Amino acid sequence: MSLFKTIVADYRRHAASASHRSMPALMTYRFGVWLKDRPRPVRAVGNKVYGVALLASEVVSGIFMDSSTEVGENLHFVHAGGINIHPATRIGDRVGLMHGVTLAMGVDEAAPVIGNDVFIGANASVIGGVTVGDGARVAANSLVLSDVPPGYLAIGVPAKAVPQIASLKSKKKKAPKDGEAAPSKDADATG
Repeated sequence: MSLFKTIVADYRRHAASASHRSMPALMTYRFGVWLKDRPRPVRAVGNKVYGVALLASEVVSGIFMDSSTEVGENLHFVHAGGINIHPATRIGDRVGLMHGVTLAMGVDEAAPVIGNDVFIGANASVIGGVTVGDGARVAANSLVLSDVPPGYLAIGVPAKAVPQIASLKSKKKKAPKDGEAAPSKDADATG
């Protein structure tokens, strides 16, 4: 996708408003990624423009996201401000981030890997070489220091992974077919 089409998609995703505080950070990020494939003379001038834009966008939007961060499609900053993303972080498709989110390298010198369809609540921190699985949620004000399985909710300080209520409801008990015995309560408790 071209730089222009990507920025238009970001614009539409963020309430079709150029005044949405996340737009300067997203446009700067997209420009920085676009520069990587340009000829050397264009990169030389463009990197200087990118450096100034990165500083300015952080002041205006409150979001720090370097162009070396791997980001999937449809990243959504639900509310801008106080968002810090380490350059080594990998973010999947359709991820939503609230204000105050920190995705940072830990003492293990590894950065988080965020799966697809993940939502991270306000003021949550994901620190170190942690993997947040596809479809997982991180509750507001949580501190994630260990992996979150796909479809789970991480909540607390330090965060504990628990099944999401929606995923519990989807595991409907099946009625036994004719001639089958009903599952025992012990079988339900283990699996």
